[in-house]
Amino acid sequence: MNAFIRTRDDIRKFILSREMLFLKIWSAIVAFVGLICIKASFGYNKTISQTWLLVVIAIICAFFPIQGVSIVLTIILLIDLLALSTEAAVVALVLVVASYLVCAYFRSKNTYNTVAVPICYSFHSPFVISLGAGLLSNINELCSVICGSVTAYYLHIIKDNAAAIIDETSDVSVVGLLNEQMLKGRMFYFFLVSMVAMFLIVYMLRQSNINMSWIVANLAGVIVEFLIMLVGYLLTSQKGEIPGLVLGNIIVIIVGIILNYFILDLDYSRIEKVQFEDDDYYYYVTAVPKIRIVEEEKEVKKI
Repeated sequence: MNAFIRTRDDIRKFILSREMLFLKIWSAIVAFVGLICIKASFGYNKTISQTWLLVVIAIICAFFPIQGVSIVLTIILLIDLLALSTEAAVVALVLVVASYLVCAYFRSKNTYNTVAVPICYSFHSPFVISLGAGLLSNINELCSVICGSVTAYYLHIIKDNAAAIIDETSDVSVVGLLNEQMLKGRMFYFFLVSMVAMFLIVYMLRQSNINMSWIVANLAGVIVEFLIMLVGYLLTSQKGEIPGLVLGNIIVIIVGIILNYFILDLDYSRIEKVQFEDDDYYYYVTAVPKIRIVEEEKEVKKI
């Protein structure tokens, strides 16, 4: 156990000592992965879908904060959708603007979740964002998760019906798809409810007075979300999506364990009950000490 803790502390110190460099690398990676997802899902604008250009954009994004990266990805997405259909691009723009307005109204600071959810949706694991937001953020971030979920599902519909949208002989319209497959589609509401349920369960349990609260929150959130999505797939006759759901939830559990390992360092084997008083109240406190390993003192002898 001590070896794992020392390794974690060493990694923490290494990252913190080069924080600016790692933030730039992280921004570049997020930008590149997002651009690759846009290219793989759509890629109708051949100019901005060239690999060398995507690499250049990702390198430029390395000097942006993560919020700036999300804006760049949104612009690239809208340009790509414009090559597919003006109507699809306009609807996406309306959703993006509405998402930012809603996040601003509810004072959500992590508006990049509105872009992160669609990216993770491409890997069948959008629930990673719901889990991460529930563990690391406050209740205000629920709106960014919801807005990102709506955008992700809309882009999923456009991707699945791209051939019909391009076909000039087809009478399929983006607004019609939005109405039939999203607003009237039962699976959309199952997806939305599962994202919200996971966030709320994780958020409440990780603050609760129970041992290993983060691990419990992770497992409980995954179980509830999995059951909701499973029922949705069974009721809508989409059994082929279940293997992807299982794989996505395995990724979510792994991410939750990694977050718990690197961020939370509590030693539940040494819980203490503390009580004290002031002029107005008497306090009963449960104190969970942080894990600390005493550095070995090296004695250097000169011969």
